[in-house]
Parts: sequence; C-alpha cells; structure tokens
Amino acid sequence: MKKFFRYFLYIVIAFVGFLVAMNLFVPVYVFDEPVPFHGDYLLNPYQDIDSTYWKCCNFHGHTRQYGGVTNGRNNGNAVYDSMYRLFGYDHVGISDYNKVNSYENDRDPGYIPGYEHGYNVWKTHQVCLGTKKVRRIDYFFYQTLSHKQHMLNRLGEQNRVVAVAHPSFVDGSYNVRDMKYLSNYKILEVLNGFVNSPEHWDMALSNGHLVYLIADDDTHDVLKVNDIALRITYLNAKDNDANQLYDALLAGKSVGVDFDLDRQEEMNHKVERFKRDIPYLYSAKLKDNCFAVNVSKPIRKAEFIGQNGVVLKSDWHEINDIAFTASYHIQSTDQYVRTVLTFFDGTTMWLNPVTRHESQIIEKQRLDHISYFWTAALWFICIGIILLIIKFIKK
Repeated sequence: MKKFFRYFLYIVIAFVGFLVAMNLFVPVYVFDEPVPFHGDYLLNPYQDIDSTYWKCCNFHGHTRQYGGVTNGRNNGNAVYDSMYRLFGYDHVGISDYNKVNSYENDRDPGYIPGYEHGYNVWKTHQVCLGTKKVRRIDYFFYQTLSHKQHMLNRLGEQNRVVAVAHPSFVDGSYNVRDMKYLSNYKILEVLNGFVNSPEHWDMALSNGHLVYLIADDDTHDVLKVNDIALRITYLNAKDNDANQLYDALLAGKSVGVDFDLDRQEEMNHKVERFKRDIPYLYSAKLKDNCFAVNVSKPIRKAEFIGQNGVVLKSDWHEINDIAFTASYHIQSTDQYVRTVLTFFDGTTMWLNPVTRHESQIIEKQRLDHISYFWTAALWFICIGIILLIIKFIKK
C-alpha cells in the first residue's frame, strides 16, 4: 500500500509540475506605448451597409460533451440547433470547450468551425472561429500580460478570427488595464450572456486598438428562457456564407443587441416577442462629420461615447416623443465615437465605433516584442529551481 501511494504521489507531483512548467516557459514580452486614434480620416464601418442583409448570429454556446463533464446541461446537438432555429437565427454557432463540433456543417450553409479555448482557473478564454487546429495548450494558473499576448499570437496563427471572450467574467481574467497593451486580436466579446464588458472595450479603443464587437449568449442550457436569445450579433452579409460572415465581422459591419429579459415568461412567448420586437439598424451614415443613426424602433435614449468611455452626448425621448434617429457631430478632438441605443422595452443596441486615422489605409498597431534576454534569464532560473526540487524529492 505504501508503494502504491508513493507512485500515486509521484504521478500527482509530475502532473502539477507539468502544469506549472507550461505557465513558466512562456516568452517574456515587452510592449511599446500605444498610440491613440488620430488623423483627419474618419472610418465608419456602416457607411455602405444594406439594411436588408442583416444575419442573426450566435457564435458562443455549448453542447453536452465529454460525458457531461463540461457545462452543456440539456444541450444535445439537435436540441441546441432546433431552439436557435425556432427564434429565426441565420447562423447557429457551437463553441464547445477545446473541441470543434461539426454538427452544423450539414445544416448551416454558413458553418464556421470554432471552439472556446481555455481551461485555466481564471477563465482567461478566447472564442476561436475558422479553426484550422485546436490548440490544446493553455496556461492553467494566473496569467501575466506575456501569457495572454503569447496565447493570442498563437491562436491567431491557427484561426481566422480570435475573440477575447467575456473579459470581465472573473476578476483576474482579462483585466481592464490589460487592454491598453494587448494587440493582435480583432474582436472583443463586449456582450455576453453572463456579463457585458464595455470598460474593456473602451480601454482598447482609447489606446488606438481597432477592435470590433461580438455579442453572444454563451448558452449552456437552451431550454431555459434566460439562457437563449439574450445577446445577439447581427452581421451585414448578403448571404449566410462563411466567408461573408467573416468579412462582415472583421470589417465591423456588425451590431450587438442586448435583448430585454423577462425571466418569468414562457419560451413560446419569448419567441413571439423576439421576432416582433427585435430592433434593426437601417443606416448609420457619416456626412460632413455628422454621424446619423436610423433604426426600426423608437429610441428612448441615445448615447454617443468617446475616449475613456466618456459620454459625449445623451439624448432622451418620452414615449410620445417618437424618434427613430439619433445623431452626433464628431468634434476634431474625438478620437473615436461609439453608439448605444436604448429602446422603451429595455433592449439596447450597440454599434461599432467611428475611428480616426491618418488615411484610408488602416494599419492596426502591434505593441508586443519578445525580450530574448529576459526570456533566457527567466527560463534559466526556472530550470535551476526545477533541478533543486527534483534533487530534494530524490532525497
């Protein structure tokens, strides 16, 4: 029995040591200081959209996998698909943990292979779309800025789109201050079924990172009324075609909708209300520095938000003061302007920002550089400590 426990202890120590080693042997990055948006050219991602082309999408949701070990609850593939089709979704995405689910491949013409990467204790996760290969490696313990940047870089090589997932879900995951320096990702999950993260978005935008939004349910039980059709991404694409969806997402031709939740209503009533009350963006035009938004439902409040999350303008309307439009004249000091519309039922619509640039040729900044000196120094110290621990265990 002693021998058994000794070998068991060796196995546990080896496994924990492996997890620790993965966390330790990561390149050390140094970061340039970010440069905020500047210049005379205003980039409006919605300038040429066609309002008849909106596609209703969800990219982040889980089915029952690994024998129920992961949290998929009642989400069998067929149930998951049928519930989203019931609401009228054009694109039904599945993002199981560290596994590509191909169920939608024969059912969705816009099928996009994807998964949610990450199994660390701090929920530092990413939604990966257009997956070529699932990355099995993750850093199990607390992640520094170098860990997060290195993972974004590696995932970017293996996926067409990498989105930072629910950054404010756990304190210590993606901290707001991280977004000042992290780069080489293009999409941020600003709206999530569990938590919204506008502070992270504003930190990235305020430091010149051209990052567009995505909105997802992150559903774990599609049979619960409070777990489906909550946060919706609408992409402006002519067809439900994977390449068109990718292009729309990366070009910022998307809006996020935070649909009003009534936890007491029946599912069939929510389906009816969703199809009847969901708002649509008709246009968002920029002319002579005036940004004007036109939508399908009367607006209760229109907010235009700029640098550091400051509200630049807020317009309120009463129920008898019907307004389908809102506008803001962009000032020379405004580095970016994003819009949030609130409707009378509590639903909100989030638009991507209008941003300043030096020309129509947009170059997204990269701030990260590997410090080979500090990487070598860290690894040398780690190897020394590991050898000392092995020597101690042998004794």
